Parts: sequence; structure tokens; C-alpha cells
Amino acid sequence: MKKSVGTVLTTVLLAGLLAGCGGGNANGGDAANAGGNAANAGGNAANAGGNAANSGNGAGDDAGNANAGTAGNTGTNAAAGGGASGEPVTLKFATWSDPVIEQKKIDAFMKSHPNIKIEIDKSVTWPWDEKLGAAAAAGKLPDVFFVFNGPADVANGWLADMKPYLDADPDYSSDKIFSNLSETGQYNGKQYMLPHQMFMTGVLINEDLFNKENVPLPKKNWTTKEFEDIAKKLTKVSDHQFGVENIIGAREAFVPQFDPSLGWLTYDGTKFNFDNPAFSDAIHWINNIVYNDKTSVDLYERAEQDKWYGKDKSAFVAGKVGMKIDATWAFSDLAKNAKFKWNFLPLPADKGQRVPIVTDYIGMAANTKHPKEAYEFIKWLTFSTDGWMQRINEIEKPIQTMPLVNDRDVWDAYLKTTFTAPGIKDVISMIGDGFVDGYKWLPGDAEIIDKVLNPYDTKKDLVTLKVKPEDVAKDIQQKAMAIFDKNKTQIDAATK
Repeated sequence: MKKSVGTVLTTVLLAGLLAGCGGGNANGGDAANAGGNAANAGGNAANAGGNAANSGNGAGDDAGNANAGTAGNTGTNAAAGGGASGEPVTLKFATWSDPVIEQKKIDAFMKSHPNIKIEIDKSVTWPWDEKLGAAAAAGKLPDVFFVFNGPADVANGWLADMKPYLDADPDYSSDKIFSNLSETGQYNGKQYMLPHQMFMTGVLINEDLFNKENVPLPKKNWTTKEFEDIAKKLTKVSDHQFGVENIIGAREAFVPQFDPSLGWLTYDGTKFNFDNPAFSDAIHWINNIVYNDKTSVDLYERAEQDKWYGKDKSAFVAGKVGMKIDATWAFSDLAKNAKFKWNFLPLPADKGQRVPIVTDYIGMAANTKHPKEAYEFIKWLTFSTDGWMQRINEIEKPIQTMPLVNDRDVWDAYLKTTFTAPGIKDVISMIGDGFVDGYKWLPGDAEIIDKVLNPYDTKKDLVTLKVKPEDVAKDIQQKAMAIFDKNKTQIDAATK
């Protein structure tokens, strides 16, 4: 996938930022945002390919599912302008995050914007799309809301185009938010949503276990072969000690490590590529680690692991696994519960190293009566330097999301927090070339996972090689593209 100019600029700016920053250590801090990424049940980059993607809310169906409660022509009211500047207005806000933390953010925003009152809309909850659809049908969409299924929300006409506001805002530029992230919220040149939270997938390292086994710590540019060899050296089955945890569900994170031209779910920016050898290569590689080398605790059923480490406890947190595929949202829990020195490294690569990124999105209702004020609130949550500084230093301690704004002061503040891992700097430098979990933004993604991949994944047919991926790759590709084309057509009809 080609880099945009904004992505290149972002990479250069990040490189300069990181050269002058020191990493934090892995001590202290409680989980501040208990529900911060709970919505990503099917989109977790570290747990993709092995689980049912969307537990019962129907988000994986057609992008324009029933078109119920269309909010009107997308962006009509937003473009018109809304309430007069300075007039007191009240906005409804639908969020799935920790209500205590959300209220603190709201209070901080209202303090600097005294004419805008934000109220949490408690009627929109889980199942998210179902409740959002009910609100749309009743003509009561919240003014600002978290987006779980971007393609469906756009096709249904629920989201306003924010591009006119971004273009007119002197505080915004194409590299203000990492462009490869903000572009995922665009359809046909219109910006319907912006990322407001970001997490990155990599490898958690138990440095104490490495030292105990006299295994040298891996470098940031390590390979998949080195990963395999290390896992063997760390594994002592008789001691219930293993090299790896959480590798079975990491297929989507590893496919681009075998072919860096591919992104999430083999998407290359224009089409899916399940018939590319990288899809099969990643599956065979994972299979070898789990079922041939037997160096992953994933080989054993949860009941067996409960006997060894405690009910529902992570073997990594228990200190019995050397490497775990996980995301940055795990940091605060590790800082509180891990009794060993740990670090975070980029995923190992075969032909090219890219970081998987998980984002949560926010947008404003197409029929909001106060689009200017709604935009100001979204701005504060997404690319406002002041908003991020308050969140990091005052509101969310520790903050689970990584900053989305490309600002030196913000990243300095984040990297000085006491719960980040030293190796995070190496992963941050890869953001500009990272690939984004497509569950919430990529047309057809959720439906492809649900209808095409899950029939194989729920029975572990692919990862166990009961069904060889190369034998079904063309069929998967054909079905995936049919779903993608259908969803893309629906979005085009709503946005062109």
C-alpha cells in the first residue's frame, strides 16, 4: 500500500519526537478506562481470526441493513451551520466507555466551552447498532456518538460529513491525525468519522523469564524465525512454562508481516487478497508453533490452564510465558499485576515489519441541529492538543489509549507516564506505515469475518490445517470480494 505525503510527514515528525523522548517504566497505575475498548469484540487485532466477530448485534450484515431510520441527507444540516456561535446549546453524546471517565472528559470540555452542555445519552447502549438504529428510527440520534460499524452508519445516512469543518479549521492539517488512521474514516472523499482512540498490537516480553533461561532479548527488527527459535528455548512443558500465548488468534496481525503490501484481512487499499500466499503462509507459521513445536500455551484448553495458573488467569501475567501477542491496552493491567520486568516489541516479520493498529471512531449525526458545537466536541476528543494534555495529565491516569494527535508535547507527556514500556518508542515510530483493524471501517469486513471466515475459525479448521488454506483461498477470495462489492455499492449510493 503506498504511503501518502501525510504519512511520510508523520513518520518524519515522529522520528524527531522519539529522538528526544525517554520511555517510562512498567510500574504503577490502575485501569482507568474499564470499557475503553470493550466494543471491539470482533476487531481486536491480537485476537482476530479465531473468534466469532460480532456477538449478536448484526453489525456484520449488509452495510445498508434495512436502511431503517435514515437521518436524512448526510451532512445537510452539518453543512448548513446550526446554532449561532455563543448561544447555549445541549448536545447528546452516546459512548460505550467508562461513564466516570467520560464525565470527567465532558466536564473538562465544558469548562473551556461554557456555551456547550454535553449530556450522555444513556438510551444508546449494547447491542450498539440496534440501539443506534432505534434512535435513528425515532428521529433521536445523539448529536455525537461512537461508531461501531462505520459502513452501515454511512450507508444509512446517520453520519455527517465533517470535511467542511476540517477544511475550515486552522488547527487541522492532513498530518494532524496520522493520515493512515484518519483516511479510514473517509468514504468518497468525505470524512464521516474520526478515530478517537488508538491501540497497537505487538509482543509483550517477560524479560525476567528470558534472563532466567539465558535467552538473549530480541531486537526490535527480529524475524519470525527468531521468534520460533526463542519460543522453543523458553518452553518447559513439565513446568507449565511456554514460549508463546495468544498466537492462534493473531492471523490478521501476521499476514502483513509475510507480505507488507497487504493490510488488515489481506486488504491492499482496493481489494482483498486471500489468494495471496501470505494468507496461507501466516496460517502455516502459526500452526507450526502451536501444533508442531508445541511452544504455545494456546495448545491447551482453558480448563487445563485454569488448573495451572488460576481461573481465567493469563499465563503471561502469571510469569509462565515469555512472549504474548497483545495490544497496548494491556499495559495498565500488567503494571498493576505483573510481578516481573516486562517490555513491548513490534511483531516479528518475515518479509516486512508493520504494526497492526486498532482504532475506535466517533462521528456526528447528520441531522444534528448543532453541528458546529458537535464538531468542537469531536475536535477536543480527537486532535485537540489541549484535550489530549488534559486527558493524559489529569483525567485518565493511566490513560489506556495512545494519543492520536501528531504533537511533540502530547507525546512527551504520554511517554513520561509510569505505565508505558520502554520498547513502545520503537512501535510508535511505525505508526505512519501501520495497518488498521478494519472491523469498524472497512466495507464488508465484519460480514466477511462472520460469514466466510468464522465457519472455518470456530472449529479451528484452518489453523489446525484440517482444511489447508491454500486449497480454499480462491473460494474465500471470491466470497469476500462479492461481499465487499455489495457493501461498497451501498456506501457509494449514499455518499456520491
